Amino acid sequence: MKYRPKFAATALAGIPHRDVEEACRLMINHFPEVTPVPILTMSVRRYIEDMPCININRENRQVSFQVSGRENELAEFYDRYLSNDLDYFAIRREREPALYKLAEMFKEKPWPALKFIMFHVVGIYGLSSSIKDENGVPSFHNDTLRDMIVKMLLMKAKWNKRKIEELFPGVRVMVNLGNGGLSAFLSAAGTGSWDLIKDLYNEQIEAVDTITQIHCCANFDWSLLMKTKTDSINFDAYQYGETMSLYSGELKGFLERGGMIAWGIVPTTAHGEDLLKEDPKTLVERLEGHIQSVVDKGIDRELILESSWVTPSCAPQTLSNELAERVLTYTSEVSQRMREKYFG
Repeated sequence: MKYRPKFAATALAGIPHRDVEEACRLMINHFPEVTPVPILTMSVRRYIEDMPCININRENRQVSFQVSGRENELAEFYDRYLSNDLDYFAIRREREPALYKLAEMFKEKPWPALKFIMFHVVGIYGLSSSIKDENGVPSFHNDTLRDMIVKMLLMKAKWNKRKIEELFPGVRVMVNLGNGGLSAFLSAAGTGSWDLIKDLYNEQIEAVDTITQIHCCANFDWSLLMKTKTDSINFDAYQYGETMSLYSGELKGFLERGGMIAWGIVPTTAHGEDLLKEDPKTLVERLEGHIQSVVDKGIDRELILESSWVTPSCAPQTLSNELAERVLTYTSEVSQRMREKYFG
């Protein structure tokens, strides 16, 4: 039977706090049912430091690939990949301290509502577009490097899933697949093929073999994401919630196959301007309006209510600690209000 969240609350992993225990405590307190492993840095070092053929210039803060003369690194990488050597792809403890702190807190005093631990994987397109090959071309457009990055990320995701199952026995695992820039990639000015992106997502989703969620915080053609094998679509519903009704036909099929929609209804825009204009009551009204708009297009009300998550519109990591905590609080309160109203 497919999981139905019924307005369960969760969030993206990024958070501005720098104290690991404080960050974990915030996630537990606000999201006790689906607890994200917090990420306390915007760095992607935990993903790239072990990549073959990578050059990291810490002085200039530049990262690039150089394959020439280092083909043996690629050969070893693929040997490890083909043998499913997850230990080779482990993320070192110092690169993911929040996971181990969260596990310590769980071992000391488990929180009874916990159903899922959710971890984040950096987006394939975003990462591979930001690192250039030795010719200065974004590595996404280099078939060899793109394939290596995809396989590196999916193996780290598989390792992460295994580690969470080890540290949190009996708790299920979710993974959030991020990706920025998709709208630009697929725009008239871009050079993108949706079939390629879909195949990359599906390769990752099939490999990790657990509940997956794709996050895209720009305005997008949501029907494209519904054609992937993801279980859930997490989008900025604060700014673009009304656009979901444009894809009612595809949404109907997505929900009927067990798909879910994570309504990013709590705004995280820079400096918190939108957040300061809202409160849980106004956000509930806004969310109910978006849900009604898809019901008006023929989506079964009960099905969409049961298939909905409540989340922030994006990670609040660029906000102040105070505003980020307000984002988490509002998300939790909107979830509680929606659950009480529709599911008692």
